[in-house]
Amino acid sequence: MITMFLRAMILYVAVMAVIRVMGKRQAGQLQPYELVFALVIANIVAAPMADVGVPLVYSIMPVGALMLCYALFSILSLKSQRIRAVITGRPTILVRNGVIDETAMKRQSFSLTELMERVRESGMVNLHEVGCAILEVNGQVSVFAVSQKRTVTPEDLGIATGYEGLPLNLVLDGVVQVQSLKLAGLNEAWLNEKLKKMGAEPKDLYFCALDTSGLLSLQRRGEGRLLLLEALEASKVRW
Repeated sequence: MITMFLRAMILYVAVMAVIRVMGKRQAGQLQPYELVFALVIANIVAAPMADVGVPLVYSIMPVGALMLCYALFSILSLKSQRIRAVITGRPTILVRNGVIDETAMKRQSFSLTELMERVRESGMVNLHEVGCAILEVNGQVSVFAVSQKRTVTPEDLGIATGYEGLPLNLVLDGVVQVQSLKLAGLNEAWLNEKLKKMGAEPKDLYFCALDTSGLLSLQRRGEGRLLLLEALEASKVRW
């Protein structure tokens, strides 16, 4: 029993390490060769995990061989557009300016019901609102509205906007994030000074962040409200 438990742990760690190398993609975002790789690995490790009579090497060696194949396909896909097209396929345009390409739909075995479902998922109801719908190689459908139906942007209205980036987490569960402070060109003395104005200390905070507009937001432990403070001029933002 202990042997089976240890074997399962070893194989689990080995597969996790291999999957980690594949990167941070969701299952629906995998390319065909990546999906096959994941499925085959699952089958290879299943037998040794359940049967202690099967040597671990019979599982680990095939996984290593598959890893080499995966690396080879990945390199070839990056180096050559033609090889990438053969291995992963090409995107297919299903809709052009509200007109469905029947030939493309049949070639991809894509039904009208599926197409309308993807259009609704994108936030549109009518097909004539669709400027373009593309079936990506991973099976996802990218839907773009015609220009008259798209969301109005500040650029459309001629409104100038400032820089907007990701906020920095300065305190998480009472722990000061020193690296974030360094990235902003600040230090703990600056943080303590700003928190003092709000009657708070880092150890009392559940969350504290600084956004690119210079606004400091924080929440104390056990307190169901968010406090805001203009702590930094937007012109002094460095990240």
